[in-house]
Order: sequence, then structure tokens, then C-alpha cells
Amino acid sequence: MHTICKRWIGGLLGGLLLVLVASAEDARAQPADGLGLGAPPTDEWTGGLLIHTQGAGLSYQRGWYRDATHLRTVGTELLYIRHAKEERSQNPVYDDGRAYVYGKVNALIDLRLTVGGQRFHTEKLRKNAVRVGSAWRTGLALGILKPVYLEIGYPDIPYDYIALERYDPDVHFSDDIYGRGPWLSGVQELGFVPGLHGAYELEFEYGEDPALLRALNIGCALDVFAWSPEILADKFGQNHRAFLTLYAKLQTGRRWTR
Repeated sequence: MHTICKRWIGGLLGGLLLVLVASAEDARAQPADGLGLGAPPTDEWTGGLLIHTQGAGLSYQRGWYRDATHLRTVGTELLYIRHAKEERSQNPVYDDGRAYVYGKVNALIDLRLTVGGQRFHTEKLRKNAVRVGSAWRTGLALGILKPVYLEIGYPDIPYDYIALERYDPDVHFSDDIYGRGPWLSGVQELGFVPGLHGAYELEFEYGEDPALLRALNIGCALDVFAWSPEILADKFGQNHRAFLTLYAKLQTGRRWTR
């Protein structure tokens, strides 16, 4: 199991490094006028904010034009995925304790590395027109599990002191929990779950400058992991291997001619 994860992580990070290096080299080659004296574009990059039905994240994509209406892409996304059954709780006595999710043992971060294609269905014939396109992506997903730490009160309410501890549903109960601990607590104890990713989306590009790319993307994504990431404690029996989400993505970027 650990060998599989190491190979998956190595391949994912290696591919991500190649994307970033290629993007940096091509970015240095961009002409000052963006599209090179009106010539058709050959390259583009975009970055954006992604909001989906179970969280949010960031995206980056690098593209190469095959012709005037088709683009091939590689990209990466880093996003937070909530469990659909998460509900915030609060200490019944201490209002200043930070809200937490009872039963949540890990936070799930999804790192995706994708390849894909894009097709433009309409052109921007006027300055204020919107260009409509569609895109697909497929690739690797790596689920990163960060343990949840909580502030635990001792001995009972009213507490004499508070300790920061990794949440254990068999030991810590609602009356013991003062509040959520710092988010970075537990980063040295990460777990990993390999998986696969696929997505399909519609893109609506707007703006007057042909070299400056601004777009709204709406689509659906599917992540399937090798085993169920433990977000809520397994004793609650509500973790799943697959996550199907709807998302909206605001993107900005540049296109140019080499």
C-alpha cells in the first residue's frame, strides 16, 4: 500500500514539475504585444479560483493550440473537499471555543494533475461578445489527509485546563471538546490516497483584449480514490471512494504567439 502511494506521489509531483518548468520557459518567450502582431495564438496559460459543491480550491492550466478551434492542455488543481454530512458543532458552555465538526478525523485535500482538450464553438466577432467553448480533462488525483486536532478540556466542565490533541472519536466526546485547534496542527502526520479524476465543463470567455483571457467555467467533476478517504470516523460508516461535484471556476490568463 505504501509503495503504491509513493509511486503515485512521485509520478504526480514529477508531472507537476514538468508543467511548471514548461510554463516558465514558454512565458519567457512571450512577445511584448501578447498576440504577436495579430497572428493567431499558439499558447496560453490560465489560473483561477474554483468553487464546488463540497468546497473550493485553485487551478492552473497550460494550453497549446492545435488549430484555431482546438486546444490541448495540461493542468493542476488543489482543492479542499468537505464530507457531505459535515455539521458544525459548538461547545455547549464555552461560546469562545471555535466551531468544529463532530466525528471528523481528517481534512481532505485533493491534488489533481490532468491532461485534456478544449474546443471553441463560437468566435468573438464583436468586442463585447462571449466566446463559448467546452473542455474535458482526465488524470491523476492524490487525496491528502490531514488529521484534525481539537482543543480538549480537562477534567470536566468547568475545565481546569485545555490541551491540544489529535481527535479520537472513541476518547473525545462533545462535552470534552472546547473547540477546533489550529488548522496547521497535524501537517507532519499526513496520509495519502491515490485516485483518478475526470471533468467536463463549458467555458464562457469575455473581455475586449484578445491577449488577456478572462472566463467563467461551469462543469462537473468526478474523483475516484483507491479506497475511501477517512474524513468522518469509520465507525459512522459514511465515507465514500467517489466524489461527484458541480463547480464554477473564474479564470484569468494570457495567450500569445511564439
